[in-house]
Amino acid sequence: MEIVDRLAVFPTSSSYTNVKCRLICARRGRDLLAKRVDGLLIRFRAITGQLLKSKSQLGQVMRDAAFSLVEVTYATGGVNELVLQAVDKAKTKVQSRQEMIGGIRLWIYESFRSGADPFEFAGLARGGQQVARLKINYGKAIDLLVDVASLQRNFQILDRAVKATRRRLNALRHVIIPRLERTLAYIVTELDEYEREDVYRLKKIREWKTKRRHHDHLDGRVSHNFTRSANVLDDTDEDLLF
Repeated sequence: MEIVDRLAVFPTSSSYTNVKCRLICARRGRDLLAKRVDGLLIRFRAITGQLLKSKSQLGQVMRDAAFSLVEVTYATGGVNELVLQAVDKAKTKVQSRQEMIGGIRLWIYESFRSGADPFEFAGLARGGQQVARLKINYGKAIDLLVDVASLQRNFQILDRAVKATRRRLNALRHVIIPRLERTLAYIVTELDEYEREDVYRLKKIREWKTKRRHHDHLDGRVSHNFTRSANVLDDTDEDLLF
């Protein structure tokens, strides 16, 4: 037994209108989801390229920062613990902002610096150049790490969004819309069949009425002739006496 993948509806004009409206809405949703996927993929590829570029630079930047710390330790004999303990507030901070792309909220992290430098006078005795290079290198490392963290999170958000949107698009394209199209074709076929049955039924009724009218006409003629014959045979004259 063949199983047809279509909706279980009764073929009527109202069901035809309902399924047709659903089909139009499904096709419109398919087009909108396709445009959304295209927009998300454009941003996804851009973030992927930036992430690969930042990660490729991260190793060299972290090596430079670590080597700068070694130079400071060698030149100054180590950073004084009293100087490190004097820091009570972070100079480098991270702020976040939101950005909407195709109905998806992305989080952008940005680093900024505020307040006075607690190590402004560090290295005055010796190693001032190494300390200045250390600040620059670690500032670059922090900025790059924040950028990588922002790109990595947005990469994961867009990856999940693209996969979910593609699943919905494939469901509309390969399951829902073909099922509605088959249902609509079934309704149209059944309505045409009903119309042919009505035409055939009306034709047979017309033929039956024509035959009945013809038989009634023949019966009327036969009864009329029979009446005339009975009148002729009916002898109403008086008996003759011989």
